[in-house]
Amino acid sequence: MAEVTWHRVPGSVSRVVIAGGTGALGAQLARRLSERHEVLALRPPRLGEQPRVAREDGVWPCDLTSIPETEVALAGAETVVLLAQARRSPARLTRAAKEDLDRLIADSVARAARRCAVKRLVLFCCGEGDVRLPLLQESQVPVSVLRGGGVDPLAALGELVDAAPGTTREEPAWTGEAPKDSGPRLRVCSVQRYARPSGFSGLDLAREYFRWLPSASLGTRVDEAGGVFTIHAFGARSLVLRPLPGRSEEDSCVLQVADGALVHRAKGPGRLEFRVLLDGATAMTALTGYEPRLPWLLYRFSQALMHERVMWRFGQHLAALSN
Repeated sequence: MAEVTWHRVPGSVSRVVIAGGTGALGAQLARRLSERHEVLALRPPRLGEQPRVAREDGVWPCDLTSIPETEVALAGAETVVLLAQARRSPARLTRAAKEDLDRLIADSVARAARRCAVKRLVLFCCGEGDVRLPLLQESQVPVSVLRGGGVDPLAALGELVDAAPGTTREEPAWTGEAPKDSGPRLRVCSVQRYARPSGFSGLDLAREYFRWLPSASLGTRVDEAGGVFTIHAFGARSLVLRPLPGRSEEDSCVLQVADGALVHRAKGPGRLEFRVLLDGATAMTALTGYEPRLPWLLYRFSQALMHERVMWRFGQHLAALSN
């Protein structure tokens, strides 16, 4: 496994990770902070890039929707600045509300920050309803907040990095430009948000989904052996989902979409996750990086629509369990 490469500064004060550190604002902040701190800027993995393999000095590819990848990136950091936000679609085909992607990112950062003993989280808060803030606060790591941004958000963020943990700055609205769309980084990203049935863990959600699936899809059968779920549709071995060692935990069940007639194995596996967020009330499912075997247009107007419909019905099923 490759090691994270920090931008090192003689006599540096501390280590700072900037999640979203290669965007317009993040890159400028990284340059400013690197005068006094060791800085690691996180960027989204490029399409087809293997995680934790490619690296550049002071820049690290990290899928912030993945808890384990985020933990690797935050290891050794004292301060984490969260600028990453779902301003654009991360995939060629995205079926996810931007706020739900923000929730996944914030939940991953919050969990990783707590486990890596980060001393301070810094958030550039976007409006009063920023869904990332409550999840960061659930981490029990002090959260410093910049609201508004003002005329010089770089200076304000730099001061928060050095200020006492938990500091809040209120500024007028920032008038800077939003980052330009750099294009999709994944093939498929489908995210759903549900109310968590009482007492359900991530593994409970996964097991309930595969138990329920045959009753919701005509001609479908699901076999389980050793935690591996095999979906058969109309006699075909359509999808095989395997647990990823070291990736799952009580609140997050991560399965690799690794095999089956509907998987383009040559392009690498996708990931299906069942997660309970730190707020304890929200459950989410996320299919990311999946490579369909069907031709793209056929997939988009058949299998993709079917998946979206099935996951919507699963939400209805979970709601019924809660009543």
